[in-house]
Amino acid sequence: MGRVDGRDRCHSGQLTIERVGRRRQLIPAYWIMAVALLVVGLWSGAPAGVVVACFAAFAFFNALQGNLTAVYPIEVFPTDVRSSGVGVGSAFSRIGAAAGTSLLPVGLTTIGVGASMVIGASVCVLGALVSQRLAPETTGHTLTRTSAVVGRSPGGAAPAPA
Repeated sequence: MGRVDGRDRCHSGQLTIERVGRRRQLIPAYWIMAVALLVVGLWSGAPAGVVVACFAAFAFFNALQGNLTAVYPIEVFPTDVRSSGVGVGSAFSRIGAAAGTSLLPVGLTTIGVGASMVIGASVCVLGALVSQRLAPETTGHTLTRTSAVVGRSPGGAAPAPA
């Protein structure tokens, strides 16, 4: 049997970005990750198989969604601020990753696994809600159309062509 690593999840995401769409790959993944973390956080006596399955689901959907960081920010920022917007987005992503990596061990020892996982699930729910409100669907559209800020609808759809 071959080696299993992050490449399988990354390739899954790369293959689905254009077929599935950005919003449909982003938002459900947040909800699935939230449920997986809630199961671990709220079911203290969960069998080891359930815990492993939940973390495997979390890891898979996190990597699947992570592929969007290479394409989505580029598509949603207007041309005149695109590189700055992508840079700021990337910086916040790294800050969040560093904070999570640093705070998880502290949370595990001070408030326990359950509360730490519920907090992680809450972050996923927040991400899902913000994405549902603000993330446009950019699949199949030109950069000119997807980065048009004026006329963007609250539901996240890119503006209709003129």
